[in-house]
Amino acid sequence: MYLIADAAGTIGRSVTEQLVGQGLLVRILTADASCRDLWRGRGAEVNEGDPAHKASWIKALDGAQRLLLILPPFSRDDGSFTYRENYCKALFEALDDLPEKPEVILLSAMGAGEATGWADFFSDVEKKLMDRCRDLTVLRIAFLMENLAPALTMAKSHSVFPVFLADGPAFPMVANRDVVSLLLSALLDPAAGQQLLELHGPRAFNLDDISEAVRNVLSKHIAAISLPEDQWSQIFQDQGLSAETAQKWIIYYQGLNSGLICADPQAIPLAGETSLSDALFQIWKALQRDERAAVDPERKIYEGLV
Repeated sequence: MYLIADAAGTIGRSVTEQLVGQGLLVRILTADASCRDLWRGRGAEVNEGDPAHKASWIKALDGAQRLLLILPPFSRDDGSFTYRENYCKALFEALDDLPEKPEVILLSAMGAGEATGWADFFSDVEKKLMDRCRDLTVLRIAFLMENLAPALTMAKSHSVFPVFLADGPAFPMVANRDVVSLLLSALLDPAAGQQLLELHGPRAFNLDDISEAVRNVLSKHIAAISLPEDQWSQIFQDQGLSAETAQKWIIYYQGLNSGLICADPQAIPLAGETSLSDALFQIWKALQRDERAAVDPERKIYEGLV
């Protein structure tokens, strides 16, 4: 039995679809009611509990040999990391009560080694899992290409592509598709003992590369520009983050731009295959599909099931 928690995000859903498609026993754990509704009766066992409570983890872990742990994002209620903290606290309490721990695959992030910004939380989770789990694979991933998605609509309308990344350095980036592929490999053929992996894309990308990739997708001249730091906090808060959470993201981007967040020499380096142009093209297709779905809700429901 494979337990996917949290299963509500793009990566968790994709991994679940792949495992269910192979006829494997899969259980999902999430507080997201729409995600539970999506999988109910479609091949995955749905745990109805709230993963912020120990009892839900105890039930979800019963009979599960392998756990894919994808930490939930910031709380939609107040923009803080409080829910994520409660989620992990409940998990650790449940693991402490289990005589036999499952094999765990943790999706982490570059920056956890340096405990920088919001990645500081991953650093703490990694250490606590290492203390508890004999078989643990930590997968730290580079900056997700999909994080660039919000700027695509502006680029289409205004020919500028605003980013928090600095002009000059080249940044390691990776696509969701490659993350999902590696997570599936780790779940289906886990390594014994503890290991630290780090996944980058095929190469690093600077702002000129980003401009070229966006031009390839939108077929128009685009200029990627760095957003002024004095605007970052307000932008993050406009996206629903609390002031405290926004500051953690600011510190993280400052770490990327300064080179503080870099490859960990203790990690096994791995490279994805998806180019930035390909990743952005998939993002653009999804944005267009969502626009059509806003006009035709029934089509949205259909496309969400295929």
